[in-house]
Amino acid sequence: MLGISKETVHNLPEVHYPGRVVLIDSAAKARDAVAYLLKQPQIGFDTETRPSFQKNHRYKVSLVQLSVPGECFLFRLKQIGSLDGLMSIFENPAIQKIGLSLKDDFHSLAKLCEFTPAGFVELQTFVKEYEIADNSLQKIFALIFGQRISKNQRLTNWEAAELTPGQQSYAAIDAWACVEIYNHLLAGKFHPEECPYKIDDDTAKMLQSSVGIHLPLKNADGDTSGSPSMAIAESTAINGTPVKRRRRSPSKAAKPANPKAKSGKSAAKTGSDAASAAKRRRSKAAAATKSVSASDTPEEKKTKEAKQVVKTKSTPHKAPKAEKTTKTAKIAKDKASTAKRTVSRAKTASKTAPKTASKVASPAKRKKTASKTTAKPADK
Repeated sequence: MLGISKETVHNLPEVHYPGRVVLIDSAAKARDAVAYLLKQPQIGFDTETRPSFQKNHRYKVSLVQLSVPGECFLFRLKQIGSLDGLMSIFENPAIQKIGLSLKDDFHSLAKLCEFTPAGFVELQTFVKEYEIADNSLQKIFALIFGQRISKNQRLTNWEAAELTPGQQSYAAIDAWACVEIYNHLLAGKFHPEECPYKIDDDTAKMLQSSVGIHLPLKNADGDTSGSPSMAIAESTAINGTPVKRRRRSPSKAAKPANPKAKSGKSAAKTGSDAASAAKRRRSKAAAATKSVSASDTPEEKKTKEAKQVVKTKSTPHKAPKAEKTTKTAKIAKDKASTAKRTVSRAKTASKTAPKTASKVASPAKRKKTASKTTAKPADK
């Protein structure tokens, strides 16, 4: 198996992107670029994401690179708006798209718009047929061409909307390199036995076990056992499960202005509960009226009604938050207070009645006593 160290790669001659970079930063440019790319049989593919140096914090993918002979298109995802055009390319099995470590790219893109990738070639799997154990694009390119991809300018402090012309060239080189590697191997120009960078079997196994994703390689007849020279990845899956595309609804993404606002269904349910509660209260009031006997005195009737109202009020129940319920409860409270005052007055009247009768009887008694006292001196 073949492998190369970082120190060896660093000493190789540097190669720069030789083509033209086309920056796509508007919806109109994106439409024209997609229409052109849909006619291409083969495209180099890569993505760029702003690096994060904070734990458990990752940025969303911001740049997609699609390379064709002589040109590389850099799509600024924040500026182009809809991703439907790009997804039509990614889901088209007739267009061969060549990339490396596709699993990471698919996961990043799926956070923006879920889709079902088709027609992709995973270089990490493809190069294993040529005894290449390394998995990084820079090392694979060095093993095949004896050159080092230019990565001196680190893209660590940039946003996709702030790429300089020099950074655009650095961003475009990965997608271009993927196509160059695939076509060079496909043409039979690389001979593993002539490569001087060999590694032992243990190191090769360790490198192969780190490959993130293996794609099924099919030839033109659909046979997976054919020569790798005809290999094309027809269907791509993440962990064996296809990534289904789902358009995100704006209504689901947008948050309501009032988080406490209820839906129509919820409001209807509240109204129904309020009506049921009012009906139960009317039934209790009717039962209280029937429980008063016709033979009871007015004071007794009022006392029973007051007790029934107080009992009804003290019964725990879930009162719905509605205006009618509040008014009804207030009326019931006023009635209970009135009945309570009536009972209190009746009790007070019953207590004071004997005293009043005594006071009324006292003058007559005193008059009678006075007449007796007046009559006794006359007899003498």
